Amino acid sequence: MKFFKFSLLVISFGYLGLNPLVADVEKWKTCLHSYCLNFQLPSNWYLTNRRSNGQTTKLDHFRTQALKDELGREIIPALVILFKESENKQNLNPILFHAESRKYTLITNIKEYFHLQKLKSDPDIEIFQFLGLVGSFKDKDDTVIQHYITTTDETFGIIIIVTCLESVSPQIQKDIKLFLDSLKYEKRISPWKFSSASEQMNKAKELEFSAQTRLKTKQVEQISFALQELDDACELGALSSCELFSNLMNLGR
Repeated sequence: MKFFKFSLLVISFGYLGLNPLVADVEKWKTCLHSYCLNFQLPSNWYLTNRRSNGQTTKLDHFRTQALKDELGREIIPALVILFKESENKQNLNPILFHAESRKYTLITNIKEYFHLQKLKSDPDIEIFQFLGLVGSFKDKDDTVIQHYITTTDETFGIIIIVTCLESVSPQIQKDIKLFLDSLKYEKRISPWKFSSASEQMNKAKELEFSAQTRLKTKQVEQISFALQELDDACELGALSSCELFSNLMNLGR
């Protein structure tokens, strides 16, 4: 990773030309195995941390630049996406998973329930991909607003939590609406397949090495391929690739 430290400034101009930070909206896709989420976020949100063990969990942490409230305090809203396999590898019930995963949120005062991505409906029942709610809890003298959303498919569940102090919450309401309106679940048609964990890690390291080689060219097209390889290597469990991918995505901020 020594190359990365020397090369940030060199390749930043090429990458920024590829992905200008002045864009109003950025499209994102995050996957683990067969399970993928598509969504949009305004460009003031950025990926600050991505972690995956390549098998049972993956975490994406988005945040904004600091926002100032009426007291002049700097507040940083956060959006976290967690992929989680069921502990017994049994198919997850969406309602039970939603209830059991409430341990990840501190909401005590529920303001609203909502559902997203209608799957089908009949005269008796409507079925949605996402179950969600928005509420609040107290943190000393502050009120914290959280959106809590879950979805399931087979043995995997996905938990989404958006956290923000009430004092700056109005500043990101449009951002959250854009995210929720664009949020879509899909199954990956051709997921990675490996016969062993060691084979998977070897593939991750192969992708990481290829990405580092591409980055040395300082060519915009090669940097684009390198980012995809690092993203794939991260998903397969290479933590060094996760860190490098996150850092490259934040050049110029």
